[in-house]
Amino acid sequence: MVPEHITAADDSEIQKLRRAVEELSVLNDLARAIGTSYEPDQIIRIIAERAARAVQAEEVSVYLIAREVGASAETVIRVIRGDEQTPRYHLKQDLEGWMHHHKRPLLCNDPRTDEPLAKMDLDDSIESLLCVPLLIRAELTGLLLAFNKRGGGFGAEDQRLLTIIGAQSAQVLETARLVEEEKAAVAIREEIKLAERIQLELLPQGPPTIAGYDAAGVSIPAQKVGGDYFDFIELDEFRFGICLGDVSGKGLPASLLMANLQATLRGQALQDGPCRDCLAWCNRLLFRSTAPEKFATLFYSVLDTRLNAMTYCNAGHEQPLHFCGDEPPARLGTGGLMVGVLDDFAYQDDVCLLAPGDLVVIYSDGVTDMVDAAEQPFGEDRLIELITAHRELPAAALIAAIVAAVQDHAGDVPPLDDVTLVAIRRLP
Repeated sequence: MVPEHITAADDSEIQKLRRAVEELSVLNDLARAIGTSYEPDQIIRIIAERAARAVQAEEVSVYLIAREVGASAETVIRVIRGDEQTPRYHLKQDLEGWMHHHKRPLLCNDPRTDEPLAKMDLDDSIESLLCVPLLIRAELTGLLLAFNKRGGGFGAEDQRLLTIIGAQSAQVLETARLVEEEKAAVAIREEIKLAERIQLELLPQGPPTIAGYDAAGVSIPAQKVGGDYFDFIELDEFRFGICLGDVSGKGLPASLLMANLQATLRGQALQDGPCRDCLAWCNRLLFRSTAPEKFATLFYSVLDTRLNAMTYCNAGHEQPLHFCGDEPPARLGTGGLMVGVLDDFAYQDDVCLLAPGDLVVIYSDGVTDMVDAAEQPFGEDRLIELITAHRELPAAALIAAIVAAVQDHAGDVPPLDDVTLVAIRRLP
């Protein structure tokens, strides 16, 4: 009973103040509960619990809409309904579409006749529904839905309170999402660092010691890790396997395939078979274990220091350059198709004889394809001129000179491909 000195207007103001206090209590409770967590699942569950309690809903659902291209429409769904954990009501795609278009609260206490729910295929058990958008800078990031208010239909106060909760929750969820993305980015960076270290450890740690020869190699990935590799494989006291490969693609996927190819080639090389058989086996394995668009160019050779002969097989790779005397360089092209293109291919061997002072330079297309600001490639002619001018340098110094020239040519243009080089010179 209202005291005589309190008018109806006063009573109305008192009721408003009570509702305001209750709303502030709800919002403060929600802020405290979600302010100490950055775990999206936990935050969503807290929001649903507090919202259900605030508007006395039988069930509350929080839907986060996927923001990545190609992802599913609903990335996270958490539902709270009393003591049950099983969702009873389900969001329909056309309601989500309505929210995308209108981006405003929707209150309906007669979903069978009220627009727009009357046109939607809702569950028969839905008696009332209140839906508010979760917005970040006018972008719809999710929905907060309350189903079936206990003791009657939803009112304007419920809508106002749930809208405030939705606005508060949207920002908290966005912060949690950004934190999760940063965690994922940090994890990816750590994984890339690990992959980079592993790849470096797979490459030769220094120039090989080959009696009567000077040899060196280098591989500089366009990204943190790459798909190029080179290797020196000691087969016995007088024979060394020398190879350079270039896997299709870039980055981490290419580096993984490169490591697989390197291990395969090493295993086959140590079987002491002909170069053509080693590449045929690598081709077969790559074709049968990778996607059709994956392939690799590969040059593999065996240097015999007793015969001063390099037997080689070139599987679609850039043709290495053999400098002999004052003659123009010969190109080592015999071999066949890139590995991984056909299941069965008959590769061919050839032999390159090395006289005292002869030089062989093996390189990946990242060397000649490196472009400058005008999109002009470094090119093979410039490479041949550079090697001719510096061919008396030690192998490591010659490679360093080529790398410096290629990088100087590119200037500030980021590399499009890995740069890999191997140089072998027969000492005078």
